[in-house]
Amino acid sequence: MTVSDPFGIRLNRRRLLTGAAVTAGMLAAGPLCAGRAQAAAAKATLAYGSTGYTWAVPFVAEAAGIWAEAGFDLSTMEFESGRDSMQALLAGSADFSASTDTPVVFAVLQGLRPLILVNYSRYSRDMKIVVRKDGGIDPAKPASLKGRRIATRVGTSGQYMLAKYLEFAGLAPGDVEVVDLTPNNMTSALVRGDIDGFAWSSQSAVVAERQSGGKTAVMTQDGLEKYFQSHQLLLTTEKVVKEKPELVAGAIRALQGAERRILADGGWADLISRRIHTPPKEILEATSEFTFKIAFDDRFVDDLVAEAEWAIAAGLAKRPAGDLRALFRGLIVDSPLKAVAPDRVTLS
Repeated sequence: MTVSDPFGIRLNRRRLLTGAAVTAGMLAAGPLCAGRAQAAAAKATLAYGSTGYTWAVPFVAEAAGIWAEAGFDLSTMEFESGRDSMQALLAGSADFSASTDTPVVFAVLQGLRPLILVNYSRYSRDMKIVVRKDGGIDPAKPASLKGRRIATRVGTSGQYMLAKYLEFAGLAPGDVEVVDLTPNNMTSALVRGDIDGFAWSSQSAVVAERQSGGKTAVMTQDGLEKYFQSHQLLLTTEKVVKEKPELVAGAIRALQGAERRILADGGWADLISRRIHTPPKEILEATSEFTFKIAFDDRFVDDLVAEAEWAIAAGLAKRPAGDLRALFRGLIVDSPLKAVAPDRVTLS
């Protein structure tokens, strides 16, 4: 069933308490457990940014019926980017949002307050710089990007990765021309020759290679992890934390269950393959660089502060009053995770 949200976006409504998988799980657990699951059922809405494997943890939780087992009657909304899904959250259209850290940083610098409930995975090499093989750029030499037109989505982790890649390459921000394109248009623009390259996901890199007949290449990333790390987050709002604590606790249970499934089941990619239109083998290859671990540590806060400093220096945002580290630390809701897994919270 589809309905429309206040922005006119089509919503994908998924009823997770029905279906054979949930029924089987309840029967296996026994009548008492099934009764508790039914009694605990709570309606919730989760907004996704795009449909890629970036959201592997919540997607697995959904596909395996773990949200339902955690007591959720879950509806989902799908958007083109994490920035869009977060906007739906802040507008009150959703209880949770799946987002990377970059949209969060920009929102906070604009005075908004998305709360970070779960940091469930991270990577340094999933975002790629993809270039044409016949464009005169040497994929083994990062500095060969100088003077080129590189597309990304402004205000996203793609733009931040591009900035950190230029730093990694010893180039200044002005050494390339940044072209703002939607993810769906990047590969076709590269194939046509409208741009020299793009900075986006490894999934887009695979699509570009196919569409170009093998005429694209990925720039080297050896050593990039020292400069760039992206975090995948589950966001919520103060209203949800205060008024729906059962949803907060249930969301953590669901993502913990998904993490366990991913780490224990080598076939987990089969669960989400159809959902994200990607063969399981490609999902496993792409996510081999991911760290699937629900945790909050000081590196996470360091990364948020570094990204905020970049946005301010690039003229993309104004510096807020007060200390940046204290600002971001105050938006991390770590007490629910600490209550069930204290070893996963090591924040100063």
